[in-house]
Amino acid sequence: MATGNIEISSIVDCFKKRGFCILRNLFTSDVIDSVCVRAERYLAKPTIAGAPGYWQVDHPKKLVHPFTLGGPTLGLILNERVIEIVEEAMDSECILAECMLKFDKGVGYTYFPMHSDFSIGWSKSSAASGGLTLAQLKKVVGIGAAIYLADTNTGAFSYCDSTHKFLAPKGQNLNAYNNEEQQLILSRKVRCDGLKGDLVLFDDRGFHGPDQPSNTERLAILLDYFHVGELGRTQVSPMPIWSSDIAHLSEKQLRVAGVGADFMVPPSEYAHTRFQKNPWYPLIAWLVSRAYFWQHFKSTIKHLFKRT
Repeated sequence: MATGNIEISSIVDCFKKRGFCILRNLFTSDVIDSVCVRAERYLAKPTIAGAPGYWQVDHPKKLVHPFTLGGPTLGLILNERVIEIVEEAMDSECILAECMLKFDKGVGYTYFPMHSDFSIGWSKSSAASGGLTLAQLKKVVGIGAAIYLADTNTGAFSYCDSTHKFLAPKGQNLNAYNNEEQQLILSRKVRCDGLKGDLVLFDDRGFHGPDQPSNTERLAILLDYFHVGELGRTQVSPMPIWSSDIAHLSEKQLRVAGVGADFMVPPSEYAHTRFQKNPWYPLIAWLVSRAYFWQHFKSTIKHLFKRT
């Protein structure tokens, strides 16, 4: 746990040894509270037919792209001290690859198991050839972060201590490992309990995931940074930054936000579009397309009467 103005080198030393660390007192309570108010507005209603709101890709989760919250939210996502820590840990410039505001319901069952984000051959895009090599995997190619927007214990982000050194030899899925190997990995699991405003940084190569099953609701912003030296100035998908927010970003923040970067997945195919594959989608799309039919019908009748 790092609080206050502890030296970045000490944070990075802990991060490299254990694969994760918790940072406290980075953000003021006013900023966190303001972001939470904005989040509540978006989480109140689903996004349908262009209405601002949340995306739902399964029952347990609601998702909102945090850049769309605007204002002080960008100070959390693109905090320059966090960027410095990430880039020192990577020994490279970084780019924000993905980010999401996520509300988890307390459903009481496991729906997102422990996993590693990287293994040999990893690629986010099926169009890419080769994928991640062992030489690349020996470096800190990706760093994840979780910003707690409420005091969090049960259901909190969890990390299997030091498993970033394993390099996920059998792949990202924990089920690919035999019983003994799974037990070894899970025996290292640490639940990162935290306070509202805490930030957890973690090495994507290690096994991690939410503490499950949990009956507690959780709200957090999840971030992921890529190593530019190894993965290039490439994001998973572009960031939707409001034009009114761009003027307040520094050159470093703009660089990390991905201005001018390439991307792997077009927005039309990104995670939040998954509802298009839901069996209810055709019916809901049909209803939306006919939402203004009555208005159209009345206008047509009025027009006909005017002609007679």
